[in-house]
Amino acid sequence: MNDLPFTVSLHAPSTNVVSRKLSRFRESLIPLLVALAAPLAAQQRVQAVRIDTPPVLDGLVTELFWNQIDPATGFIQQEPDSGIPATEQTEVRVAFDDNNLYLGIVCLDSQPGNIVVTQNRRDATLTDTDSIVVLLDTFNDDQNAFLFGTSPTGIEYDGQVSKAGQGRGGVGTPARAGGQGGTGGGSQRGGASAFNLNWDGVWKVRSQITPRGWEAEMVIPFKTLRYNPGPERVWGFNVTRNLRRRNEQSYWTPVPRPYTINQVEIAGDLVGLDLKTHRNLKLLPFVVGGFKQDYTRAKDQSKPVHDVGLDLKYSISSSLTLDATFNTDFAQVEVDEEQINLTRFDLFFPEKRPFFLENSGTFEFGTAREVEIFFSRKIGIDESGEQVPIDAGVRLSGKVGKFDVGLLNMHTRKISEITPSNNFSVVRVSREFANRGSVGVIGVSRQSTSHFDRERPWNRTFGADLNLGIGKYGNWFNYFAKSQSPGLNGGDQAGASAFAYDDLHHRIDLSYTEVGRNFNPEVGFVRRVGYRKPTFGYRYTHYPEGRRLRSIFPHFQWNSWYTIENTDKESGFQHYHLDTRWENGSSLGFAWNRNFERLDKPFEVFPGVNIRPGRYGYSESVVNYGTDPTARFFALGNASVGNFYGGTIRTINFNGGYRRGQNLTWSGGYIRNFINVPEGVFTTDLVAFRFNWSFTPKSFVQAFTQYNSRTGQVGTNARLAILSTSSTGFFLVYNTRVATVDYFDPHEHERRTMSRALFLKFNYLFDF
Repeated sequence: MNDLPFTVSLHAPSTNVVSRKLSRFRESLIPLLVALAAPLAAQQRVQAVRIDTPPVLDGLVTELFWNQIDPATGFIQQEPDSGIPATEQTEVRVAFDDNNLYLGIVCLDSQPGNIVVTQNRRDATLTDTDSIVVLLDTFNDDQNAFLFGTSPTGIEYDGQVSKAGQGRGGVGTPARAGGQGGTGGGSQRGGASAFNLNWDGVWKVRSQITPRGWEAEMVIPFKTLRYNPGPERVWGFNVTRNLRRRNEQSYWTPVPRPYTINQVEIAGDLVGLDLKTHRNLKLLPFVVGGFKQDYTRAKDQSKPVHDVGLDLKYSISSSLTLDATFNTDFAQVEVDEEQINLTRFDLFFPEKRPFFLENSGTFEFGTAREVEIFFSRKIGIDESGEQVPIDAGVRLSGKVGKFDVGLLNMHTRKISEITPSNNFSVVRVSREFANRGSVGVIGVSRQSTSHFDRERPWNRTFGADLNLGIGKYGNWFNYFAKSQSPGLNGGDQAGASAFAYDDLHHRIDLSYTEVGRNFNPEVGFVRRVGYRKPTFGYRYTHYPEGRRLRSIFPHFQWNSWYTIENTDKESGFQHYHLDTRWENGSSLGFAWNRNFERLDKPFEVFPGVNIRPGRYGYSESVVNYGTDPTARFFALGNASVGNFYGGTIRTINFNGGYRRGQNLTWSGGYIRNFINVPEGVFTTDLVAFRFNWSFTPKSFVQAFTQYNSRTGQVGTNARLAILSTSSTGFFLVYNTRVATVDYFDPHEHERRTMSRALFLKFNYLFDF
């Protein structure tokens, strides 16, 4: 019998009930965590310690002094369980001497045998492998930063962040019919980007898998960076770790969804640095030899190639760098990815040449891939995509006091009866201020130095931009530009105003762009002229409680183009998309698009097929998918069915591949369009195949073969590289282009080699 006057009955809730309640409680705290993220960032600190003897660079964080340094630890998850400690903790220790910054990284792992490694080449994506990325805001300005990353195999991954990490990509990339290109899987970046992966610094890293997880040691020379010298300097600092088998991302300073490590202002502090001024000189001479054969020429079809040149880099101060190039050569650069154009407007091909990619964020101005005031591909590449020799060039970039400065001057050589010699100049000055704000001006000039270019001897473009941060989540981007060209008067201006808001769940984009009929920045990229374009987009991101489905993000985007003279609508695009991301990184979505085009004159969509003038409204339905990107077999793409200029279009867009271990990857893509319009029936095919064999993170063989049915050509670019630094070493390059009427039935048609070339290039870094 119970001695108590009453009975208490306790029923323990089930594990599932507790889990759901904890999950709901955690979700209720997320807005508070997000609101507190900025203040916490200023309190999160790690001490850099001066050392007398540098570590042995072996990827083992075992030296005695490493154990005497307090690490940056206590990493917090962003995915999948936002706001709670990482399931496997990370320790990052920072040391320095007069010449270098040293990072000792220990990625603790209770299951080191299950560490995922899928990449072993420089600058490979780190989201598909176990990895670590470190952010250094060396001016502590909450705007600009360097990124250094690695994996358990010790690959070098580096890049530059600008504009406070505020990209202008909109609510999402629309899935749509047509599939104009991008099958090869290469970089297709444009301007006005907040992240430049193509920056290559000189630094070293070693990694090893050990019984406690995996470890890495980084050595970053101060002369690779830009900074303000002096004692007790403070840098912005953050670290993110990717634990791939759980698809878990964690940060030292917590970064709220949907942001990344590129959000510079969220970073914590690296304190205790005593920095000296480093004025160093780097010389990169090169020698290239080989041959070219061009069978499309009437004469001089074969000729040898032999050349020498020099690149130079000099640090005028710790924050200002002078780069120079003489007799510039880009033989080692991968060829452009083929695209099929089913629109009336020019295609965009990204810049891939190293000299122009370094510090490119300094010179960016305008709307990415639509209105770019300076587009470096206009220097040294003609309208057909052929290289124009560059005799010399110089670039000055960095900080002068509180101003960001960029000066560029390049001179290209005359090619008889094809293109004149030209001098190109760019001046960019901006001033950054609090809360992601900046104000700046730009001037771009092309001046012909050949006597026979009488029709367009010069061109000038000038512009100013103002960017403001509004609260923690809002950004307002504005610019205005005006061009000057002989014979073009009036209507030579362009401008835009865009507002973007991006928080945990909501993304809003609202913009207005206007481009005059005679706007003509000849050293820029303008997709179309003579229009006014309002846009509106919204995305809502929901994070379900279950672990299999990570996020659901329905979004829509409305774009309209109106003729600038009479505001009559000439184009329209409405995009509605339900997309999802899953625990293993896969994706699945469905989109519906509504298009409108007003044709004032016939439009040749395909050779011999001319769409008649008129007003065309048509729609399409698209299903997009993506598998686990770390699996041995991986795939992504979309399929669409819809209408097209009074007819129909069916599109298959497939990308996929197979990887064997961390060194061998075969990948490719195939896009086929089946098009039936009243004016004719036709198909287009775009095929790409890539092979990558990485012997080490700095040695590889790559082959890239493409077929474009629109041109009826097959092109192959094969490269062997054995690098000594990030971009110097030995290169063997072979290019060939073959013509065929029908690549899928080659036996009934003549196939012949149009051109081929073999180059051997060697460059070496002398670092003084």
